[in-house]
Amino acid sequence: MKILTTGINSGLGRYIYDDVRCLGFGRNTAIEEIEKIKSAGVDVIIHCAFNSNPKVELSSLYQYLQDNVILTNKLVSFPHEKFIFISSVDVYPKDGNLHSEDENIYLNAVNSVYGITKLMSESIVRKYCKNYLILRVSAMLGIYSRRNSLIRMIEDTECELTLSHNSIFNYILHSDILSFIKFSIDHDIQGTFNMVSSTNISLLEVADMLKKIIRFGEYFYDVGNIDNSRISSVFPAFKKSSREVIFEFMRCKK
Repeated sequence: MKILTTGINSGLGRYIYDDVRCLGFGRNTAIEEIEKIKSAGVDVIIHCAFNSNPKVELSSLYQYLQDNVILTNKLVSFPHEKFIFISSVDVYPKDGNLHSEDENIYLNAVNSVYGITKLMSESIVRKYCKNYLILRVSAMLGIYSRRNSLIRMIEDTECELTLSHNSIFNYILHSDILSFIKFSIDHDIQGTFNMVSSTNISLLEVADMLKKIIRFGEYFYDVGNIDNSRISSVFPAFKKSSREVIFEFMRCKK
C-alpha cells in the first residue's frame, strides 16, 4: 500500500513517517518530487501539514492560506483512494456547550483564524474526496511534539508560562492517533471523529501532578467541552483521561 504523509519534518507527520516508512513531503521537499508523487498516485493520503501560527497579520495572510487551505486544495487532486485529514477541536465555538461531530458550525462563532482555516480545509476534503476521514484532534503528545506548555512544565526546572493556572487542555498521544489511523485503513473507517481523551485537565492540576511550582501568566485557554463518544466506542484507547495520557507520555519519555 502506498501511503503519503505530509508535514514529515516535525510533530505527528514525522512520527507517522518514521513508523510507517511511507512516501512523504515537508516544507523543503522539491516541487519536482511532489509532482512525481502526484503523477504516480497513492492509496492513502495522511495530511498533517499545517501552519498553526497564532499571529496572522495581513502581510503573512497569503502564506498562511498557502500553507493551509491552498495546500489542502492541491492535495485532494492527487489520485488516491482514502484521504485522512488532521483537523482540530479549535473548529468549535468556545461557548461551554458540549460539541459533537454532526453539529452545524457557523464560522462567525469560531474565535480563531486557525479554527476557521481548519474548517475550510475540512470542506474541501468533503467536497472532493469520496472516502475521507477527518480527525479533530486536541493537544498532541509524542517524541516529536513541539515544546508546548505541558512539556515545559515537565522538563524545565524553573517554568514560567503566559497561560493562566485555570487554563483547560485535553491531551492525546501520537501513538494512539497512529494506531487509530492504521485501524481506520484496515477497516475502512470513514467520516468525522473528535479525537480527544475522555476528560480535560487544568494546568493547575498538572502542576499538582508534577509536584512543581509553576509561575503562571494571565492568558486563559479553554479547549472546550468535546464529545468523544463516537471514537471511544470504536477505539477504546480514547476512553483514557487526559491525566492518564500525561502519565503514559511521561513513562515513555524516561
